[in-house]
Amino acid sequence: MKDIFSLNNKVAIVSGGYGYLGQSMVKTLAEFGAIVYVAGRSQDKFNQIFQNDSVKFIELDISKMASFETAFKTVFDQEKRIDILVNNAYFGVTNHPEKMSGEEFRVGIDGSLNAVFDAIQAVTTYMKKDGGHVVNISSMYGVEVPDLNVYNGREEFLNPPNYGTAKAGVIHLTKYYAMYLAKYGINVNAISPGPFPSEKVQKDQEFIKRLEQKTVMKRIGTPEDLSGALLLLSSKAGKYITGHNLIVDGGWTI
Repeated sequence: MKDIFSLNNKVAIVSGGYGYLGQSMVKTLAEFGAIVYVAGRSQDKFNQIFQNDSVKFIELDISKMASFETAFKTVFDQEKRIDILVNNAYFGVTNHPEKMSGEEFRVGIDGSLNAVFDAIQAVTTYMKKDGGHVVNISSMYGVEVPDLNVYNGREEFLNPPNYGTAKAGVIHLTKYYAMYLAKYGINVNAISPGPFPSEKVQKDQEFIKRLEQKTVMKRIGTPEDLSGALLLLSSKAGKYITGHNLIVDGGWTI
């Protein structure tokens, strides 16, 4: 039981691994023994953050299915295995709910839901033989809608409708592929972070206070608050968990 969280000799890919939350995810996986590939578009940004030999860079553009196929094949050819995939990267367009165009809405769906689908399709080939763990990063806004009062009536700052819609789709897609890929020993789960505002957003102290009051724990999340959930769903500790959406939100959604 003492090694139940060990990731020794496991190979992990984390998309968006140099972002605010992604950095902590990468460090957690590496700390517990995994060889971690940070998948993204900027190696310069990667080089500024990581100097650990067990953390490597692989180029990936999540807007292109061919990029997933190339990146995952490259990792597999080098390591001869892919054990863990964390779908964390996201891109989208925000706008006022009444002014968002159909094109803008669709960009957000592509940057979250469609990208997760592409990633799962691409990685299945390499996980089918030995099994693996897929962890999709969703959001509390995939479970419930934003509270306009938290934004102090400023509708232009609302979390956009395409984001939550896509994240709700990620949760359902997680359940679907958990059902289908179980025959290959592949666990598919989601993590839905609650209020984890970026360092830039945290400069608005009044907004942060309103966020804190929405949680039963009366604080916002830190990137490290996601470490336990990620480790559970990436290791033998979570081998009997699949199709689950683990909400890490300080009690926001209860």
